[in-house]
Amino acid sequence: MSRLPRIVTLALLTAFAAMPALSQTAPVKPKNPGEIAAADKVAMEKRANCEKEARANKLSFLKRHQFVKGCIRR
Repeated sequence: MSRLPRIVTLALLTAFAAMPALSQTAPVKPKNPGEIAAADKVAMEKRANCEKEARANKLSFLKRHQFVKGCIRR
């Protein structure tokens, strides 16, 4: 009988841990070439701004790369 509470607890913890990953919705993807080009332009401008900010902070290569990745996600 002592195994049943452990199994139930493990199942509940697993379910609660998986909820945030399963509850996220997929982003809306552009459908026509004009929308794709506009989205690409916005993404490139955002990346360029993040790279400029990283260089202004005088970060090393690896730190700059990590900074740009985080900046793009924001």
